[in-house]
Amino acid sequence: MKILQANKFFYERGGAEKVMFETIRGLRERGHEVSEFSMVSPKNFISNYAGYFIRELPELKSAPSLFAQWKIFSHLFRSSEVERKLKALVLAAKPEVAHLHNIYHQLSASTFVSLKKMKVPMVLTLHDVFPLCPNHSLLYGETMGEKYYKKKLYNCLRYKCIDNKFLPSLAGTLEAYYYRLKKIWDMVDLFICPSQFMKDKMIEYGFPGKKMRVIPNPFSLGAEQAPPLGNKVVYLGRIHYEKGIKIFMEAVKELSGYPALVAGSGPEDVWVNSYIAEHRLQNVDRRGWVSGPSWEAVMREAKVIVVPSLFFENCSLTILEALSHGRLVVAVDRGGNREMIIDGVTGFLAQPEDPTDLARAIKKAMELPAAEAAEMIQRAQALIAKNHNPEQYFKKLLNVYREVL
Repeated sequence: MKILQANKFFYERGGAEKVMFETIRGLRERGHEVSEFSMVSPKNFISNYAGYFIRELPELKSAPSLFAQWKIFSHLFRSSEVERKLKALVLAAKPEVAHLHNIYHQLSASTFVSLKKMKVPMVLTLHDVFPLCPNHSLLYGETMGEKYYKKKLYNCLRYKCIDNKFLPSLAGTLEAYYYRLKKIWDMVDLFICPSQFMKDKMIEYGFPGKKMRVIPNPFSLGAEQAPPLGNKVVYLGRIHYEKGIKIFMEAVKELSGYPALVAGSGPEDVWVNSYIAEHRLQNVDRRGWVSGPSWEAVMREAKVIVVPSLFFENCSLTILEALSHGRLVVAVDRGGNREMIIDGVTGFLAQPEDPTDLARAIKKAMELPAAEAAEMIQRAQALIAKNHNPEQYFKKLLNVYREVL
């Protein structure tokens, strides 16, 4: 089968890209022809189709002038470059189906419109809730704000839901209404939901259930023996309020008897460092962004990996990676987390946005005897091996492709 894979970034920026690259690799291993459509970047991996990629487009907020902002803004709705290059790619590669990932904004609504005009069936993996909310998270400030967005997209502008700024929020709101007006979402033949939660949420917001297919992201646990459990409570990832870093720090303040580690970087770096100093949290080890061997080292130090996100986690890569490394997981009971973490069975769940309850769950995990911890991790890994098996992923994915042909 000839398949086009499209995503706005062609390097490992986050979970969506990891899933896309795993999909490309697996499809080629199974004998399928894969073409690629993305955006030019010096960080990009090698692609035989790079000549069809559109120029790199900065975010609206980082545009150097009003004219540049206008060009980026208009690109959201229609891009002659996307239309031209995507048409050339389709004529050259002749894909039977297009599998879209995170293409929003940079690859323009023109990607959907162009593929529809060229009669290429479309499958879209829902890596986040963008079809439901312009800010990709359904957050209102630093709390869950679903009531503000359901059938009220204008509230994104009213409450400046994107970066707490007027211009990005205006652009996001107009883009969301444009997708509704032009029936962009109707152009997608089938939606792939990495969790049952995502399917249920899409249906709740009025999307047709008959177009939803649940396929959990693929993940290989690996054959190597996991290192022994460490002794630390670990937050590992982007230091951003939506990831729940402030809730985590407030919980850690209640757990002075346990060593903790915060590894990562992001917009809340200064806040975290100030909080540690202000509250004299001598039990907290602070590190910057880690990758490769330093990332592995952090994993080895952990007994518990904490996922305290404010937004709806869909199919958390952090949880999958923690379990594959034989670590206990404490996560908030929100989004797709409960599909991987069954409270008291495969990990521990805490109430969202509640530092005290998060501290309770962390303490429970940290005090778990070694034998019980090993049994819990074993159960969790068995669940992941069953639900995220790569062979099952590709079998279901190819069935979805065949459905739309």
